[in-house]
Amino acid sequence: MAFVVRFFQRGIAKRRLGSEKEIDRVKAAMTLWEVGTPGALENLLDGMQDISWNVRNACARAISKIYEKEPKDEIVEMLHKRVKEAELAEKLAIIEALGQIGHNDSLETLLQILRTSKADLQYAVIMALSNWAELALLPALIQAGETKDYLTRRAAMITSYNIIADAIPNTTLPELLEYFQWIVKIYVETGYLGPLIIRFLELPIEEIDRKKFPVALNEYEFSLINELLDETDFDPQKYEVLRELAYPKLF
Repeated sequence: MAFVVRFFQRGIAKRRLGSEKEIDRVKAAMTLWEVGTPGALENLLDGMQDISWNVRNACARAISKIYEKEPKDEIVEMLHKRVKEAELAEKLAIIEALGQIGHNDSLETLLQILRTSKADLQYAVIMALSNWAELALLPALIQAGETKDYLTRRAAMITSYNIIADAIPNTTLPELLEYFQWIVKIYVETGYLGPLIIRFLELPIEEIDRKKFPVALNEYEFSLINELLDETDFDPQKYEVLRELAYPKLF
């Protein structure tokens, strides 16, 4: 009996996605979030072209929920194909769905969009990438973070912070040190990762490869890290390590 009820709910929801009323279309997408099957994908994909962000967002969530219940690669492949041809509004919704699904095959698609798009799409991709806790994503996020667009830069930093914070328990300090200058920028703008910076300063000087840090910290960054060190541990050895990491020396 429950199967029959869900069958009729799906049928009604598919029809209501074509309603003139936005609230009806949103409710239809949310119904498909609850009872949808892969058979509703075409309707939901069409819904991601809706003029209403609420409808597009609800359809994206419904698609990711359907994948969660029935994780078929064909769903991801369909989204990859669609995102290449989609207009901006639909593309944003598809990116959100890909992020919620979190399939590893989506990484290259998302990174390609990140590399070739303007700020609006870059921001959406960065938020989607927050579902993958992989240090290998940091170079792309660092590049995106160099933009003049504040929201994109901020998103790149917050996503980077989440990735780094997840990686700390299972990653060596030398591996994380590769991203020292970006970590400093995150600290300066957000206040996050201060304890990790202090741990970097505990490394022996002979383990610091200056060739990896060819660009100096700017004076403001250097000053803030000095203040952090003053507040936490007045250890002359740590100041020596900081000078090495701030290569070329600033004084």
